[in-house]
Amino acid sequence: MWNRKELKQKGKAAFLANYWKTVLVAILMTALVLGSVSYSSSTVRHKLDNPGQTAGTPVDVSVQNDQILVNGERVESIQDAVNAIGQSVNASPEDIASVNSLIDALQNDPATREAAFALLAIIGGLLLAVLVITSLLRLLVFNPLEVGCQNYFLRNAEAPAELNTLGRGFHPYWRTVWTLFLRGLFLFLWTLLLIVPGIVKSYSYRMVPFLLADHPELSGTEAITLSRRMMSGHKWNAFVLDLSFLGWHILSILTLGLLGIFFVNPYQLSTDAELYRVLSAKE
Repeated sequence: MWNRKELKQKGKAAFLANYWKTVLVAILMTALVLGSVSYSSSTVRHKLDNPGQTAGTPVDVSVQNDQILVNGERVESIQDAVNAIGQSVNASPEDIASVNSLIDALQNDPATREAAFALLAIIGGLLLAVLVITSLLRLLVFNPLEVGCQNYFLRNAEAPAELNTLGRGFHPYWRTVWTLFLRGLFLFLWTLLLIVPGIVKSYSYRMVPFLLADHPELSGTEAITLSRRMMSGHKWNAFVLDLSFLGWHILSILTLGLLGIFFVNPYQLSTDAELYRVLSAKE
């Protein structure tokens, strides 16, 4: 079993021996990781001008026999439904009036309705285009760069490395793209089951970029299978290794991220490369 303290000492030594180049590669690697994280958020509106106002009650809207029911009460029109919902969620009269005005315009003015539908179509198309472009960038550019970054950290663990080692992720290009596509697909499918299995599998596939950098001849399934075998029995210890950097990351937040950029991130990424070196020596 590998020793966490010794691993971190070797990672720190390799990082400090080639400081500025390692910092630059760590910045690139961190940007790739942050750029691949997609999320959705919702905005909650607070009534700051009415601090004593109680929160609205849950709203139950349903349609039965062509009748609209709001919290079990029948309403005669869409405007009445808006009024009932607005009262339930403590919306202001001005908000309700604005929504009703929009509904009237959409119902009575064909030009306004067509313009609204056109605007929705444009927004939907833009969102779809952004999603497609982001996915292609991740697949075709960011993933190979991730392999190149890990190749840099591997080479830097042996001797001070040069930045041209980042190009390894693009040779062989399509095999790298396909392998990391498979890794992402498998992680997505595991995460669909539950969050925890997805996290566990992320540790199983942790060595895939290192393997592609170190053994570019491996096929996609071979790299994924070998990563699972290498991490078998080591996932918990790798998780604890990550946790050991938690204090550093808290300090980084207190320094507005500066400590992370210039010390913590390159230190941790260099340590990850040392973990790969230890586990690959056992194969």
